[in-house]
Amino acid sequence: MKLLALDTTTDISSIALADENGLIAEYNFAHRQNLSVRLMPDIVALLKDCGMEVKDLEGIGVSLGPGSFTGLRIGVVTAKTLAQTLGISIAGIVTLDLIARQFDYLPMPTICPIIKVRKGEVYYAFFRNGGRERVSEYEAQTVERMIEDALKLDAPHIIFCGDALKDNLAALQAGLGDRAIPAADWLAYPKASILAKLALEKIAAGNADDLMTMSPFYIRRSAPEMRLESQGKDGVAE
Repeated sequence: MKLLALDTTTDISSIALADENGLIAEYNFAHRQNLSVRLMPDIVALLKDCGMEVKDLEGIGVSLGPGSFTGLRIGVVTAKTLAQTLGISIAGIVTLDLIARQFDYLPMPTICPIIKVRKGEVYYAFFRNGGRERVSEYEAQTVERMIEDALKLDAPHIIFCGDALKDNLAALQAGLGDRAIPAADWLAYPKASILAKLALEKIAAGNADDLMTMSPFYIRRSAPEMRLESQGKDGVAE
């Protein structure tokens, strides 16, 4: 199965083509707020480099979030449109799971991917067994709350990674001391190559997603959604 994988959840987007034998090609790029303009051309260019066209795709993998609200919408809509148009399977992967699986060669340490929400807040979850086993809920909380949750774990060391690590490293080290292990910078962003592997496994296991019901996984609602909810039936804020 030739599968296209898309991650558009952070400032660095990633697209990849893979099959059961492994990675065929991968693009990683800073989209600079023009993702809606360049995503499909980049997909076409990636496929062309591999001697393929869009019609040759047999599966789609997409990162569901959490992450950038705009990026998520663009990525999920693009993935669903391709899957529906081509009549092929689609598999969504939660972005925190995706980042954690970069460490599947390290079965012992606890892993905590953290993704930017806004200043002082992060998306996070804790994982073990090389990122395969999630041992907490998905959270969108303050950094202080994340540190409190980390202190409750029976873990001598926790590997922190993700695009929110750099801004919050000092707070993590102050709160956790040498228990906090920062990952390398190149592990800060989700990789479509890993997404493709997970999506292929999910589809092969018969767990492809329902195209009509699959949607972005925000953890928390966007600001526009919260503003709409706060309005009364007559459109006036309560």
